[in-house]
Amino acid sequence: MVTRFQDIARFTALSYQFGKTGLFIVYQIPSILPIAIPISALIASLLLFQRLSRTYELTALRACGLSISTLIAPLLLVSTLLSIFNFSICAEIAPFCRRESKTLFFHETSQNPLLLLQRQKLVKIKHAYLDMTVKNENATRDLTLIIHHENTHRLNLFSARKLKIVDHELQGSHLATISHLNSDSGFDPLIIENQASMSTSAPLLSAALKKNRSHLDINAMSFKMLLLNKKPQPALIEMLRRLSLTLAVFSFTLLGCAFGIEQARNPSKRNLLYALLLTLTVLISYLLGTKLKSFPLLAIFAFFLPHLFIWLSSIFHLHRISRGRI
Repeated sequence: MVTRFQDIARFTALSYQFGKTGLFIVYQIPSILPIAIPISALIASLLLFQRLSRTYELTALRACGLSISTLIAPLLLVSTLLSIFNFSICAEIAPFCRRESKTLFFHETSQNPLLLLQRQKLVKIKHAYLDMTVKNENATRDLTLIIHHENTHRLNLFSARKLKIVDHELQGSHLATISHLNSDSGFDPLIIENQASMSTSAPLLSAALKKNRSHLDINAMSFKMLLLNKKPQPALIEMLRRLSLTLAVFSFTLLGCAFGIEQARNPSKRNLLYALLLTLTVLISYLLGTKLKSFPLLAIFAFFLPHLFIWLSSIFHLHRISRGRI
């Protein structure tokens, strides 16, 4: 949850409803699970076989005629089922929660433009100057807002003596606006307007203030959406990323089973260091693959080659164990 703390803190500061804040936190959990489940599988399998080795229970089981493959088969079966579950999270549940959390965040920052202005640093309104006297969440006085217009490269001024929110409607008094008018005549005309009072829809003003409109990111698309995406290359990288997370559950379980077995009389940290090194290799390659959006072939190697290396290393290590070479 620490990795999502910044988004949670921003939403909590902008939303005054405890229920929606809790719902937003719940929406963050499926984004964490695809990484947390493989790491948990690694730790669980590693600790299990370390304990079996150090308490001589593994020796007793092998003395009863059980092979190494027979002992690890139940864990690999469970890891396969967890891989399918992890794929469902990566393919459907996590993208759905990302879409819903983005929609919820956009909705909360669109209802009250005064709250949006009061906490503009949290909403990231760029290239704007703001000065006002805050009375409460729904009322303010002596507001001065200057915004840089990206198309005309001019500054727009909006000032109001009083502003308040009444039933999702923004009402103001003694307002003044100065804006720029495009012209091909060589002059730089301005539009100056004064109003004694005005009223408008509060969500519409919030949407106009925000430069970052809500849009559908590629990591918020379901697997079916990715297959139909008009940009095949980014969609392919995203599908490979999710498949890599799916395989990570099985790979990390096999890694923990293989390198968790050790000599009971003389336990060594060498196996633990090997497991840690291979785990870091997978995680670093995963992060590298997400950055190779313009090189699909390199991304395939980055996402899947470490898994193949883990499988070969684990099988080789288990073969040595079965031959009594450790």
